[in-house]
Amino acid sequence: METMHYKEELSAYANGELGDAERQLVEQHLANCESCRYEFDQIVFASRLAAQSSRVDAPGTVWANIVDSLDNRGETRFGVLPTSSGFGLRKGFAFAVAFIAVAGLASVVFLSLFGGESPYQESRTNQNGTPGNSQSIAASTNVNIQPDANSNVNSNTNANTATTPVYGFNVETLAGAPSIEGGATGRIGVGQLLETDGQSTARIAVADIGTVDVSPNSRIRLAETGKDQHRLSLERGKLHAKIYAPPRLFVVDTPSAKAVDLGCEYTLDVDQNGDSVLHVTGGWVALERDDRESIVPAGMMCKTRKGRGLGTPFNVEATAAFKKALDSFDFSRGGSTAVQTIVREAELYDMFTLWHLLSRVSKADRGLIYDALAGLVPPPSGVTREGILVLNKKMLDAWKVEVENAWFS
Repeated sequence: METMHYKEELSAYANGELGDAERQLVEQHLANCESCRYEFDQIVFASRLAAQSSRVDAPGTVWANIVDSLDNRGETRFGVLPTSSGFGLRKGFAFAVAFIAVAGLASVVFLSLFGGESPYQESRTNQNGTPGNSQSIAASTNVNIQPDANSNVNSNTNANTATTPVYGFNVETLAGAPSIEGGATGRIGVGQLLETDGQSTARIAVADIGTVDVSPNSRIRLAETGKDQHRLSLERGKLHAKIYAPPRLFVVDTPSAKAVDLGCEYTLDVDQNGDSVLHVTGGWVALERDDRESIVPAGMMCKTRKGRGLGTPFNVEATAAFKKALDSFDFSRGGSTAVQTIVREAELYDMFTLWHLLSRVSKADRGLIYDALAGLVPPPSGVTREGILVLNKKMLDAWKVEVENAWFS
């Protein structure tokens, strides 16, 4: 089956120029297409390079040599290189100097983009606790660094100097008095804990890919930040994430599962027992635990239970009887009785729940789920009842595409 790519739309997607329907299609495709994700990363890189680069003047001697080499001495000035008969030692040297100058300028731009306090810089220390190569700049400025919960790198300043985490995210107070490790907000470092009380809220700037608003009575830790992944750990409370990034760059751990961003907006609520509720309002989120995954699109919710794993995604507007039966099936061993209620109560926008249940119900109940889903979203060509009953992966994936298209239509 030929796969449609969205490479021509990636630039518009990166700049927020697509409509909601087309944006969701691109986000869905990026979640599964490595080729387009690579292309998208190149577009984002080029955009950052253009935005952050600045003019750097080359030494005067370099330009003097370049001008001298281009001086009109009766030779043609067209073409990248002169002909071999006219390419003398002096002009060859001038060309080499010009090449080195361009390379040097490129190096300056690269260092300005990725050096210093880049949000993608990973924190590292040597075994003796002294700064490694990635911390040499910070160490030379005598800044206290706290890259993680178990490692402290002290400067040569006096004990009254405030600790400033170099690796981490900026934190803005929205209300009340949220705290980081018991102190004022401002910047959270790797391993540090942000807490809000009953009257406090805060906003975390996640590198340059989005924001996370932290609700009252919440505890959230910065677990990791680097060019490959940014990771928070929500121990208790509620957050609202709004992320614009390639899939799987942003992750939130909870006591019962992890929420993997696929380009989205969502709220995540963790109670005192470590149970959670995810509500996706834009894009997609993957809830993962061990070898199980629930893909949750905009307009759906999904529960998790500590010690009992992932639930099945469900439509926010599903009937109360449908939700109750699904909860019984997921967490109370409701079995066939729950499945029969789910099938009886299923409506059009319960189709994504039914698709997930194909691989979760017993083989004896799989036929009921197949018939219910086929009545809402007919399986595409090549997908058979027999194949689905034995969980043929290609058939399941092909039907999933049809379900996704119907969901967003």
